[in-house]
Amino acid sequence: MKIKTHQINKEYTGEYFFILSKGNNAGKPLAQPCANCFVLLADDARQKEDLFWLCFGLWQGGFFLPFLCGSVIPFIHLGDLRKIISQAGEKVAQKPEPFAQAVQLLNRLSAHQENIKAQLKLIQEAKRALMHKLLK
Repeated sequence: MKIKTHQINKEYTGEYFFILSKGNNAGKPLAQPCANCFVLLADDARQKEDLFWLCFGLWQGGFFLPFLCGSVIPFIHLGDLRKIISQAGEKVAQKPEPFAQAVQLLNRLSAHQENIKAQLKLIQEAKRALMHKLLK
């Protein structure tokens, strides 16, 4: 596993994901790159999946917040990010079964969340169409 600063327009091969580096959501794992992010290059698909959800849990749990610096736009240093992920990785390595179960559950919850988002979008479109038809 390697974590480094993402360079715009750089193509990566293998298994990787991005981690937001600036703002109050610094540490949030991303599938798509943005201007202010790091890239985590995993050794294989399994490691990528595990590290993605590990980062997600760290971000959701607020573990990156104490490490944010900056007076206007907060950011996290690459070294701090590496240290946090490494330490958390060592902890979950001691409990592989509960972590694997948590990853499976997080995958199902994320799929359910995307389904709900799609339903909400359809409801919004139906409302708009109804009012458009009524006021036309």
